[in-house]
Amino acid sequence: MAYFSGQGRVFIGARDTNGNPQGLVFVGNVPDLKVSLSVETLEHQESQSGQRLTDLQLIKTKKGEFACTLEELIQTNLELSLYGSTTAVTSGTVTDEPVIATAELGKLYLLGKQNVSSVVIKAGATTVTNTKYTVNAKHGSIQFTDITGVTGAITASYSYGASSATAMFTQPLPERWVRFEGLNTADANKEVVIDLYRVAINPAKDLSVIGTDLMKFELSGQVLADLTKPAAGALGQFGRIVLL
Repeated sequence: MAYFSGQGRVFIGARDTNGNPQGLVFVGNVPDLKVSLSVETLEHQESQSGQRLTDLQLIKTKKGEFACTLEELIQTNLELSLYGSTTAVTSGTVTDEPVIATAELGKLYLLGKQNVSSVVIKAGATTVTNTKYTVNAKHGSIQFTDITGVTGAITASYSYGASSATAMFTQPLPERWVRFEGLNTADANKEVVIDLYRVAINPAKDLSVIGTDLMKFELSGQVLADLTKPAAGALGQFGRIVLL
């Protein structure tokens, strides 16, 4: 008997115009990966026997569903989950960046960059003493604790460090090649490869940013037919499972 219990590594990457993978990226630990196949059928009933027996079944459509759970907060996973694009921010300086027209106590004011240092706040042309505000340096924000004598538009000058920012919904629906390189732990760790040639990935259903457990990216999508491959070929048009 050959039972199966899998573990392994998942790689996801773009495809070229010929349907070939263009370098797949390891997405980190994946505790759950599922592929579901289904067909929609048309049934015909005969009308002679008085029992309306089903005498024909035709397959109308074939389709597959893909779902996995990503756990690692890395650029690749964010871009897939958010339909996003990532911008790398190099270190630099900002001079007299507009912050707010009038300072108020207790409100959080956002700087244009994060990971800041050497912050200098001005009200009009006057430098505000740093005892009148607090700086959330990593997050790039300030709060005033005392606005006595603080009049005029608020500006900020500071240095900032490197970071990366992934903007949401800046990319079209991603179609990706998905590969699982795994082990069958129920059969002496024999190796297995699963390829899904063309997966249309949905955005993450939710991001549990605050919680008592690790944040997870729940990805799902439809396994589409890759018409660059022949239907009767060795690879098929949807995917393949290779037992090694």
